[in-house]
Amino acid sequence: MAESAQTTTNAAAPLVQDGEMSLAAFDRVQTALYGAVGRDEAWHGVVQAIAQALKADVACWCTTYGQGPHAASFYAAWNLPEALERAYAEHWIQHNPWLHACMARNVLVQGSIFRGTDLVPAPVLCASRFYREYMLLYPVEHMLTAVVSDGSVPGLAPPMILNLFRHPDQPDFDARDVERLHLLYPHMLRAFDLHWTTRRLQEQVSLLHRFLDALDFGLVMLDPAAQALYANHAARALAAAPALAQWMGSLPVRVEARDALGRLVHAAARGQGGGLVLGDGPQALMALALPIEERAQAGGEARAAQPGACMLLLTRQGHAPEGVADFVTRLFGLSAAEARVLPLLLRGASPAQMAGALGVKVSTVRSQLSAIFAKTGTVRQQDLIRLLGSVPPVRL
Repeated sequence: MAESAQTTTNAAAPLVQDGEMSLAAFDRVQTALYGAVGRDEAWHGVVQAIAQALKADVACWCTTYGQGPHAASFYAAWNLPEALERAYAEHWIQHNPWLHACMARNVLVQGSIFRGTDLVPAPVLCASRFYREYMLLYPVEHMLTAVVSDGSVPGLAPPMILNLFRHPDQPDFDARDVERLHLLYPHMLRAFDLHWTTRRLQEQVSLLHRFLDALDFGLVMLDPAAQALYANHAARALAAAPALAQWMGSLPVRVEARDALGRLVHAAARGQGGGLVLGDGPQALMALALPIEERAQAGGEARAAQPGACMLLLTRQGHAPEGVADFVTRLFGLSAAEARVLPLLLRGASPAQMAGALGVKVSTVRSQLSAIFAKTGTVRQQDLIRLLGSVPPVRL
């Protein structure tokens, strides 16, 4: 990596002989690009750094999907008023002679770098309504464009274009400016691909968290050191309940092995799941610790799973949620009738209470309970709760 960076720096040297783009400016652009990975708000600084390195007065990093209203979206801009961004996206894009020329010549191809005058002669541009009624509001006249990405590589950056502009009283961009932008281009593409990949991972994690927050039972993910990495909404609510302060209080950064819950979590980190009931009465809490094993890499040599992380499920014993019941039903292959009994069983209801709630005879309930205990290998409710924490480890 160090050798590659040195090669890039040396390649930049011939381009700074006239002092128009210093090595310091080149380094500032690189720093801005890679520092913006995963940070949407930082790309305005990236555009500014590139514009200043190439002596542009206005710049924008945008995506263009074609012609017509709302066809352009400005991802980041510098010295471009928001009102002008909006006016372009909503109206002026369809009157842009540069864009018409790009579409006609099919030059919006990844890696293409060109000047506005390469597409539309200056007299033709200045005679257009687009120039007179829109561009002179900046005012700008000269353009240099880089097609950072055309969206042709699945999973990487969407169609993305960098436009640099100079005021009418400034000289037009020249071949040296095009060459300088070619020098910056590989870093622009690499940084934005990394940024977009990171963005998609962040969105997937956010979607997963929203899904987990919708669960009707608490879920806490812990690493091999028993440090809580994530807790869903239900877990945070349970942890904040005053009645539970004696054992958890607020969600700890690290669960110590000083009490029953801590010992349960640390046992799960060693690959030994378990379950327990904390407290008595309506505030009693059911905790299930499930070890998480690392899945062997596909295509690689088979290797032993590495237990260490832990998934902790939390729910009030008197309010066993449907998610827990569904988990047990699927795991042990319970029948539909047995599955109806399970939530009541997990809530601690008696056979008579179950029969009343289900509208069946007590003898029917007892038969279904026997079947549940037989299928799960347990003999009573507490055994079933503990069994839930001893199921085969979850594999990721």
